[in-house]
Amino acid sequence: MLKNPQLGFRDPELKRCTVEMNQLGQPKARSGNFATVYRGFRPNGCEFAIRVFNRRQDERLLHYRAISQYLESHAISSIVRFEYDDQGIRSSADGKLYPLLTMEWVPGSTIFEWIEDHCRDGHCEPLLMAADRWRHLVGELSEHGVVHGDLQHGNVMVSPDSQFKLVDYDCMGVPSLLGRRNLETGLAPYQHPGRNGDTVLFSGLDNFSALVIYVALRALAAAPGLWKTYVDQPGYDRILFREEDFRSPKSSSLHQDLLNSPDELVRDLTHHLFELSRHELRDVPRLDEVVSRCESNQAAAVPARPRSFRSTAFPRTRAGDDRPVPVRPRQSSSGSKPAVKATASRGRRAASSSTLGPAPPSGVSGGASPVRADQDLSPFAEGPSLRSTSAAPPAQSAAEARGEWVWWFVGSAAAAMVLGILTTLVLLLWKRL
Repeated sequence: MLKNPQLGFRDPELKRCTVEMNQLGQPKARSGNFATVYRGFRPNGCEFAIRVFNRRQDERLLHYRAISQYLESHAISSIVRFEYDDQGIRSSADGKLYPLLTMEWVPGSTIFEWIEDHCRDGHCEPLLMAADRWRHLVGELSEHGVVHGDLQHGNVMVSPDSQFKLVDYDCMGVPSLLGRRNLETGLAPYQHPGRNGDTVLFSGLDNFSALVIYVALRALAAAPGLWKTYVDQPGYDRILFREEDFRSPKSSSLHQDLLNSPDELVRDLTHHLFELSRHELRDVPRLDEVVSRCESNQAAAVPARPRSFRSTAFPRTRAGDDRPVPVRPRQSSSGSKPAVKATASRGRRAASSSTLGPAPPSGVSGGASPVRADQDLSPFAEGPSLRSTSAAPPAQSAAEARGEWVWWFVGSAAAAMVLGILTTLVLLLWKRL
């Protein structure tokens, strides 16, 4: 029906538009998982996107109505305007009307194509600046109480002036929709391994995927060659990461390369990212919180603090996951060997306090004192050093004092007796001589 807009569209204005055609004279389609996008032209020459859904969902109308109403009073720079019509386009198969979404056409390329161009040219600075813009974009969404729900390479467009625009709002959530069922589950490996069809919309749904993309941008800015090593392969269109990287970090060469990145922030963020992939989705902090704490640790010049996610920020691991959580060792002052080795079992939930128990004596070397139970080993602990409290030794009881005097008296008497015997023996020997 798109070949003949007057028959295909219900809206009078859309009936006057034209649709971009391919070389075969058919509407040029850009297919996705849940919808097909076409490029339209209004009579005044303005371009717009025509999004035709592959299947009908009764919840979608309520979903888009709530989003549209909320965005009318909340201007977000990365969100483009759209209109949703539950009966906007007629099917050529059965003649019935089906849902249609029209929105501004975003010129430019996907973030995947944009990153690919800069990595192949070895341009580091644009990638580093893009990471900062991404952090700002995610923060703006959070400030307005909006979650996109499917942050991934195909849903992030880069305009000619290098600004990010988000498309595809099927998974989006606004305050009135939080707690409802998520219509889609997002694209792996950007989504947290714990996300599934039972995951509901909540305010932190974007936290993990936002961190994945940010780490990728920073890592590629520090080492553009990672793109050729891990991405530039036939049929692969994800930004740097794969599902198996999170499933088995020990066997992931990408994981090791990121831990050895020339950018110290990338090394710290990589550690946090893989740790958080093993915790509950709801326990993943906001991107800005993770980055800010890593930056503050660097500014304080703390030498490789022990890192554990057994804190109120990351209290739980996913059910049924018994893999050990690696904890970075604290280096001794000489920098030769780790001062402390500590591991946290992933099969149990952390205690309410952000502490680990005393380290065993075998884990202490180089003259460093063992970790005390009152030390905060949280990676996001405030302040440049580990917080600790020292308690005064308990007062000695009267019974303990009397016991010590008794033992002192008995010992003294025994010593005097032995001395007397020795003296007598010496005198006897002297008389005989």
